[in-house]
Amino acid sequence: MEQQEYITRLENENKELKKQLGKINKQKQKSNKIKKGLIGLLSVPLFGVPLKKSISNAIHEYKERKSVSVDTVSDVTSNVIWRVTRIGLFAILMAVIPSLVLLYQTKLLYNQNAMIKSQNSLIEADRRSSLVTVMGDVLSDVNQELKNKASGERSISRTLEARIVSLSMAMKPYQFKENDQLIEKPISPEKGQLLFALLRSQIGKQSSRDIFLTGDFNYTSLKNANLGRGALLQFARLNHSDFSGSEIVEGNLKRVELKEANLTGTFLSESDLSQANLYKADMKKAELIGVNFTNANLFGVDLTGANLSEATLWGTKLKKANLTAVKLDNAIVHREDWIAYVSDSLDLDGGSDIRKNYRLKKQGKKQFLIVAK
Repeated sequence: MEQQEYITRLENENKELKKQLGKINKQKQKSNKIKKGLIGLLSVPLFGVPLKKSISNAIHEYKERKSVSVDTVSDVTSNVIWRVTRIGLFAILMAVIPSLVLLYQTKLLYNQNAMIKSQNSLIEADRRSSLVTVMGDVLSDVNQELKNKASGERSISRTLEARIVSLSMAMKPYQFKENDQLIEKPISPEKGQLLFALLRSQIGKQSSRDIFLTGDFNYTSLKNANLGRGALLQFARLNHSDFSGSEIVEGNLKRVELKEANLTGTFLSESDLSQANLYKADMKKAELIGVNFTNANLFGVDLTGANLSEATLWGTKLKKANLTAVKLDNAIVHREDWIAYVSDSLDLDGGSDIRKNYRLKKQGKKQFLIVAK
């Protein structure tokens, strides 16, 4: 009896084990089916349908014949090459597209920064322009003082001189729009207006000297202006200024500073620029007839096409200057070998043409005249 119960219990356990084993097999089959489905799903985009079929054909052919034909191998190879090329192009596109998006975003950011800079510059221009009102009050006071002066007396009070100097220092250069475009370099039109008014007021020599010795007129914009005859600009600091096309006749510009200034087409005939500093100024096509450049610094000055007829070049520093197509008729120099000096020793642009077209004529003990051959 006990034995029969034992056998029955074993049979029941056996049935239970078979049942559990059946469940495990079903789960395993289901899992394998899912894996095969995933592999098949992924293999299509990765390998492509043609490559997948060609590999499958090769496997079946090998199982049946224990070898693979040349055509089958060629089919697999061609599909592999085609697929690799396609994936490579896809990878390149995936790499390039984000880069293009980044470049576009960078361009938008750059344009935004440029707009902000332009807007800030225009705001600054408005703020600076408000100084014009102050300038009007100062010039009105200048006019009033000169009106009350005795005939021939053109000096102004020290207090008013100080106000003019302070105003010149407050007028800083800035960028503004010209012909619907923002100018490249900052400059101050207000300083130009102030300078023009001062010169036209014909302030006395002492007052002018005091103002220009301490005032700041660098970055002045005064283009195409007629500053009259005998303008007093001695000791003025006018570096980086723009006087292109302007006219000064018999002006006093002794020891004036015009470093890197724009003087293209400027008319300065008979003016005194002795000991002036014109370092790297642009004087192309300038009218400099009879100008006194005694001991002036013309280092790196561009004098292309300028007219220096009857000019005094006594001790003038011309290193690295450009003398292309310059006119030197009856110009005065201090050394007998001046032509050889500028063409050979300094090796200036245009020096060979000067040697070709001009010669020196002795005029005094240490003075020589440049005359045409």
